[in-house]
Amino acid sequence: MTTKRRAEVSVPIEDENDQLIITPLGAGREVGRSCIVLEYKGKKVMLDCGLHAGRSGPNSLPYFDDVGPETIDVLLVTHFHIDHAAAVPYYLEHTSFKGRTFMTRPTKGVFRWLATDYIRVTNTSNSDASALYSEADLINAHAKIEEIDVHQQVEVNGIKFTAYNAGHVLGAAMFLIEIAGVKVLYTGDYSREEDRHLVQAENPGVYIHVLITESTYGVQSHHPRVEREREFMTCVREVVRRRGCCLMPVTALGRTQELLLILEEHWSRYAQELEGVPVFFISALGKTGTRLYQAYIMHMNQRIQRQFNRTGRNPFDFKYIKTRTNISEVPDSGPCVVLASPGMLQNGVSRQLLERWAPRPENGLIITGYSVEGTLARTIVNSPEVIPAFSGGTIPRRMTVKNISFSAHVDYAQNSAFIDEIRAPHVILVHGEENAMKQLRAKITDTYRGSDYEVTVHTPQNTQKVRLHFHGEKMARVMGSLASKVPREGDYASGILVERDFSYTLVDVADLHEFTNIAPVVIEQQLCIPYASSYTLLRYHLEQMFGELTLTTERSDSGLAHVLRIYDVVDVCHSSWKSYVEIEWEGNAMNDMVADSVVAIVLNIESSPASVKLTQSSCSHEHSAKSGIVEADDISLDASEVASQELNSCDDSHQIRVSDCEKVIAKLALFMQQQFSEVAIADDHSSLVVTLNGLVATIDARTLDIATESHMLRARIAPIIARVRRTMRPLGHHSLPLPEPVPASPLLEKLEELQLESTPKPSNVDDDDKDMHIDVDSDVDDDDEDDDEVYEDDEVHSDTKSDPGSEPDTKALL
Repeated sequence: MTTKRRAEVSVPIEDENDQLIITPLGAGREVGRSCIVLEYKGKKVMLDCGLHAGRSGPNSLPYFDDVGPETIDVLLVTHFHIDHAAAVPYYLEHTSFKGRTFMTRPTKGVFRWLATDYIRVTNTSNSDASALYSEADLINAHAKIEEIDVHQQVEVNGIKFTAYNAGHVLGAAMFLIEIAGVKVLYTGDYSREEDRHLVQAENPGVYIHVLITESTYGVQSHHPRVEREREFMTCVREVVRRRGCCLMPVTALGRTQELLLILEEHWSRYAQELEGVPVFFISALGKTGTRLYQAYIMHMNQRIQRQFNRTGRNPFDFKYIKTRTNISEVPDSGPCVVLASPGMLQNGVSRQLLERWAPRPENGLIITGYSVEGTLARTIVNSPEVIPAFSGGTIPRRMTVKNISFSAHVDYAQNSAFIDEIRAPHVILVHGEENAMKQLRAKITDTYRGSDYEVTVHTPQNTQKVRLHFHGEKMARVMGSLASKVPREGDYASGILVERDFSYTLVDVADLHEFTNIAPVVIEQQLCIPYASSYTLLRYHLEQMFGELTLTTERSDSGLAHVLRIYDVVDVCHSSWKSYVEIEWEGNAMNDMVADSVVAIVLNIESSPASVKLTQSSCSHEHSAKSGIVEADDISLDASEVASQELNSCDDSHQIRVSDCEKVIAKLALFMQQQFSEVAIADDHSSLVVTLNGLVATIDARTLDIATESHMLRARIAPIIARVRRTMRPLGHHSLPLPEPVPASPLLEKLEELQLESTPKPSNVDDDDKDMHIDVDSDVDDDDEDDDEVYEDDEVHSDTKSDPGSEPDTKALL
């Protein structure tokens, strides 16, 4: 039994999406053209799409203009009757609807033939303008309809819906719709009474927030089924005894099959008495309908299935009932029994037979279903003296008229009992005439006034919106490794919160793919920051913030590219030929923080006071007119002394920051390969071997000491090593005095020319570079220019010449 719950407390509306809006486009305070639109959280569901039996042409359609068809996500059809399904082909083929349509398997199977019969009757009874769709439209629409089984749950774009048995006709279903935790039960037409072949309507057994139910019979109550069957057969036998024709207007499929089972059973029981009295079922779909019911016997109740298993004979394989498609075999006089469609006597075979038999008093008419207002069936129930003829004029009515309803709609007793079982805080009444609906609302309200069941009953008319506010809590399921430990009060759960169609799941990132079908994706981010300063200045500032960095140097035809890796997550690339710095990293919260810090540093390098101070250095020699004049006494200067001065001028207390010999050798090789054609790295990466015209020099990777027997080669290498020391030591030490250049000796230059004239110039060294390597008599500014050309570290080159005795141009150095 469903637990009793009180209606939700009304809370202020903070978000319009928290409103559940229910709008009847049909069946609002009327019976016919059922069409209800449900809207919540940006999702829209249409429930049924039928035509009004008492109207024709476009006037029989629901008010489709009130809701844009393109906004409907799902169309759910409860059963195959005209007033619930006949507008489906029109809606699918003649509007902008692009959603999905669902029916149960029997509903889809029967609907095709009922709609075909509707097209035939409409086109033969009315003008072409009244035909809403063609046979081709029906075929195309039928192919788009998807099947759903009873108790099957389907989810479409966050809309969950489940079909339950409704008991109205074969394949009829109630739909439980759930959107963002709010559950709405739409009954459609339903019956809580099990008959000869159908099961009764089910209670889903879950808490329902809103119940949308029919109110066809209002506060009326049916007689028990056994009494109705007895009264029905009594009326039939009375007409037969007076040798009259008994007419029953019925729908082609649906409750007709229940009546056929009753007549078959009665004729079988009283075969001798009723021998020779034919029973006709006249419908264009008679034979097709019988075959359909024979095929879907497993969708019926246990009684019909047991009968089939016990006898081996299909209960719908009738012995006493003759199925025909026209009235050619029907006698003009009785006795006979005829079931003919349509049920509302608007046109067709049933209308023809009514007009033929109405003037004769021995004949009888039995109305077996609900009669829609505005139809001839509703009019004739009141036994008028004349009836309108289809072709015009009137016809006297002398035949007897009985109204014995076998309509599988709930009466008040069944409807009120079901409402009490569901106990939804909101009940919306549809599919009922205005007076019947208002009476039912009043009686339900009075019944539960002052009880623990607080219910609000709504009776909207067509296009009138019912707005209900639901402020549901968001609940997340913890799955995977996070669910291995039962949390205690106060514990925190940390993971990835996945939201999918209003459901939330908390999982560890390692379980993301297994439980959510979401694969983690690495986002590679790249940012280019304008930058015009040197690489060494960039590295200095990054090291001040992040400590030791990993350096990778890449050479291309365009020049050198230095890649600094920070915390093994962010790469900063400085290319000598580009006017910007490239920053790359894998996007995540932590890496983004590091990247933001790098961007801030790069943007502030050029304006930083530390940058200005670091790039200022005083000259350790004189700028005079005599600085380039060499005295004769200087000719005796030994080449070894030149090298010693160059190397020892650097402060030995400041060691190179790179302790890995392999890294030192790799960097040193780049410098030396610019000057010499034969450069080799020792196998143990402890030294670098330079060969020039048979002369060999070894450079230690740790100390940068030069070991060679050639003074001339030592003098050639010494200035290069001095520049290497300057480049590789920390920028903070660049303020120390630079080594003073050694004046070049004419004798030394002559000696170099004699010993090196056969030396081929490396292909990648131009004439200016050659002059730079041999002529060590250059001032500090020239040294800086050579520095830029050799190492390609700085992008700002100075062509400024210093005046003798003047200070270095700081702007030019920057």
